[in-house]
Amino acid sequence: MDAPARLITLHGLPATLAASCRIPPECRTHVEAVVRLRAVAFARLLVPLTLAWIPLDVLALGPARALPALVLRLALAGGLLALSCQAARLPRFTAMWLLVALQAVGFGLLQWRVPPHDDALRIGYGLFPYLMAAQLALFPLPWWRNLLAAVAAAGQFALLLALEGAPADALLWNRVWLFGLIVAVGAWTGQAQLRLLVRLLAARRDAAHDPLTGLANRRHATAHLQAACADADRRGEPLSVLMLDLDHFKRVNDQHGHAGGDCVLVALAQVLRRELRASDLAARHGGEEFLAVLPACDGTDALATAERIRLAVAAMHVPVPDGEARATLSVGLATRDTGEAPEALIARADAALYRAKAQGRNRCVVG
Repeated sequence: MDAPARLITLHGLPATLAASCRIPPECRTHVEAVVRLRAVAFARLLVPLTLAWIPLDVLALGPARALPALVLRLALAGGLLALSCQAARLPRFTAMWLLVALQAVGFGLLQWRVPPHDDALRIGYGLFPYLMAAQLALFPLPWWRNLLAAVAAAGQFALLLALEGAPADALLWNRVWLFGLIVAVGAWTGQAQLRLLVRLLAARRDAAHDPLTGLANRRHATAHLQAACADADRRGEPLSVLMLDLDHFKRVNDQHGHAGGDCVLVALAQVLRRELRASDLAARHGGEEFLAVLPACDGTDALATAERIRLAVAAMHVPVPDGEARATLSVGLATRDTGEAPEALIARADAALYRAKAQGRNRCVVG
């Protein structure tokens, strides 16, 4: 059987499970945001549902016994509402853990208020543990995280069985099996959602980045520049762009081959990452031409940045398959006038780049 068609063996299972638990670093922030958003959305959904059950408490328990249940429901609804309002300030997956914990405590206390041997009441109130187990499917998380969250649901399920004093008969084992099955399906669904989300993020990144250098591609840079112009107008801040082009790049390809040219392009991308700020964007604009978007950067600072990049490129000794390559860089820069369109800003920087080429290359020119 061919290797791609082989089934996972027991020998490779631990490594496969370990790999399935990892969230790629570049996806972690987005995954955390999705988990937090879903926890908030479900908490807000549970608030009116929790309050809407109060009339049923009165009918099921009677006015006297419904009063403690009323207090518990109000407390649970208040806790869920507070969670939904403060989730953005909570670190990582805390909102999800708190959502599960609040339900485990609130529903567990409510279950304690229900007469344990009343079959009619257990039809409604006894579903709380299964509801919590089913919620695991909402969260795109590694299976082990969802199984840890299921511990709270399992504790509530055990409390339910203890309050009922259910005998160890076939019905009990059927209920245990059903609960375990829902937990397993929920954990598996969360794991599947995570893998799908990671693939979607990778596809989106591939669509927005140049595969050789890893920098943004032209399409993504154009959209980013439009947003940066809008931000600059709103905040009243300067905005500068750099157009960068490797000098005599055809000679590099002719002397060292396209593989050597690729090495030089990758080296330039590394210089841009090192010399630009985290708030700046570097993009491959096409061929050997690159674009840098510098928000909150005036002409003086932009020129200083361009000179640093130019000098760093001139000092490069790039290892290539047949030895070592050198390169120089011409840069045209432009600082945006108030209200100037992104296309006009790029055109001014591009015109400055052509002047840099005409004046002898390996220099920075302000447009």
